[in-house]
Amino acid sequence: MFNIFNLQKNYGTIEVLKNITMRIDDGEVVTIIGPSGSGKSTFLRCLNLLEVATAGRIFYNGTLLDQELDSKRLRREVGMVFQKFNLFPMFTVLKNVMYAPMHVNKLPRREAETLAYELLAKVGLTDRAGMYPSQLSGGQQQRVAIARALAMQPKMLLFDEPTSALDPELVGEVLQVMKKLRQDGMTMAIVTHEMGFAKDVSDHVVFMDKGYVVEEGQPQQIFNQPKEERTQQFLNRILLGV
Repeated sequence: MFNIFNLQKNYGTIEVLKNITMRIDDGEVVTIIGPSGSGKSTFLRCLNLLEVATAGRIFYNGTLLDQELDSKRLRREVGMVFQKFNLFPMFTVLKNVMYAPMHVNKLPRREAETLAYELLAKVGLTDRAGMYPSQLSGGQQQRVAIARALAMQPKMLLFDEPTSALDPELVGEVLQVMKKLRQDGMTMAIVTHEMGFAKDVSDHVVFMDKGYVVEEGQPQQIFNQPKEERTQQFLNRILLGV
């Protein structure tokens, strides 16, 4: 689905991404792990053309992406779920999910409402349809955000640390929804600090540090037998506290 070659991103003299080359296949779940500030979120934003890469090429389904020509089309097919939910506070849960299909995809209101209820059922929130975001817990808001992203019927979803803003006891309900999406065959790229989740759901794990891809491979290899010393150090600190 995505082929990325020598991707670079600079902010002035600061190099955030350094020659990232990666492939994400249709139906694959890729998790991207690494310390804060390693460029993980910037990489996701470049995939969705929310950031303009300084250099390098991104191919989506074989087509070289152009920021001006392809951003709107791409975002219809590649949805993104952010850390901070970004729900419309003045809309009910139902209207939050209905809004983009109606206004972007021009779906008739009745069809958009039916779709919204189906997706709220998928994330376990049909009973919250008439509520406003301020009346929901953080975990519930993030599940609404996932339903909203699914309402565009995307081919792929990008998750930028979707549980980082949640209280620990609310993390599980969001991860459970994401596991169901994985079972349904959704292609996903996920930036996460939840190592157990990454090990369980991933087809491919990428470890980034200081703007580089340090190591990548299957979850069993990365988590049980990492080849690079920097990967070992990171996992020991996260998993073992050493």
